[in-house]
Amino acid sequence: MEKLISCIITTKNEEGVIKALLLSIKKQSYEKFEIVLVDNNSTDRTTQIARTFDARVFDKGPERSIQRNWGVKKAKGQY
Repeated sequence: MEKLISCIITTKNEEGVIKALLLSIKKQSYEKFEIVLVDNNSTDRTTQIARTFDARVFDKGPERSIQRNWGVKKAKGQY
């Protein structure tokens, strides 16, 4: 039985690179994963792009460690 892996991504105005990152994750051979994106009030299209990749999107700040910890709490994966 494959275990669920949670990919937790913290962002702030990453519109220019988020699509490439998410495409890379989707291309992995392991298929049982979720994407948890925790955004810090982006003013660009970061969250809209992430949603097109079926990411679970949350808004939390003010800094990355808080975002990462929030993502861990929301994650459903074992890893």
